[in-house]
Amino acid sequence: MGDFNHGHIQWTSLQSTGREDQEFFNLVQDSFLSQHVLEATRGENVLDIVLSSQKEFVDNVKICEPLGCSDHNQIHFIIKVKGERNRKIRYRKKFHKGRYKDMREYLANIDWNNTLKNKTATECWNILKSEIDCVVDKFVPLKIQGKRSKKKHLSKEAIRKIKYKQMMWKTYRHTGSEEDYSILKKALNQVTAEIRNSKRSYEQKIAFNIKHDSKSFYAYVRSKQKVHDKVGPLEGSDGNIITEGFLMAENLN
Repeated sequence: MGDFNHGHIQWTSLQSTGREDQEFFNLVQDSFLSQHVLEATRGENVLDIVLSSQKEFVDNVKICEPLGCSDHNQIHFIIKVKGERNRKIRYRKKFHKGRYKDMREYLANIDWNNTLKNKTATECWNILKSEIDCVVDKFVPLKIQGKRSKKKHLSKEAIRKIKYKQMMWKTYRHTGSEEDYSILKKALNQVTAEIRNSKRSYEQKIAFNIKHDSKSFYAYVRSKQKVHDKVGPLEGSDGNIITEGFLMAENLN
C-alpha cells in the first residue's frame, strides 16, 4: 500500500500509457498481484494503490475524505487474515473501593514480633511485601481494563467539525460539483485549525493543573515519547545475562 504515483494506469480496463507506468503495470501483472483501488485518490487519478498476492486478502475498500491538509484521499480497507484471536484480558485494581478497615484488622492480627524475629532486613522486607500483596488481593476488587481513549485532546467542537467534514466529503463524492469541493476544502482547513487549537488548550490545561493532577500530565508526556527507556538486560560480573528485575537492581547496587 502506498502512493506509487502512476496516474496514467487505468486499473479498471487494465491499460496504461507512458513508459514508466507501463513498466510498473507489467511488473504488477508479472508478479501476479491484485490491485484493489479502482476510484481516484487524488483529483481524477489513482495514485495510491493497495496490492496483495491474493484477491481475497483485501476486502471492503473505501475511498474517504482527505486527512488534514493532504490532497490525497484516505483509503480504508480490511485485511482478511485467518488466525486465532488471543485477546488477553487485563485487570485493574479498584483501590477507591478497597475495604481498608478489613485490611487494618487483618494486619493488626498478625504477630509481627514473632514473624520478623531473627530475620534479616531482606527477609523482613519479603515477608512484609508478601503480606501486603495478600491483603491487596483479598480486599481490593478487580475490574476489566478497557481501552483508554486516545483523543482526550479533542474538544466537542473539534469532534463536531470532524463529523461535518466527513458529511461534506460524502456530499462531494455524490455530486462532484466545484461548489461542494470548495465547501469541503473549507471544512478541512477548519478541522485542522480546530484540532491544533484543541490540542494546545489541552496541553495548557494539564500543564496548569500539574500540581493537582500530575498523573495526567506525565501520562500525556509519555504518550508522546517515540523512544521508551528500558533498563536491561544486564551482564553480571560472572558474564551471565541478567533479565529479572530484582536481580538487575541488585547488580546495579
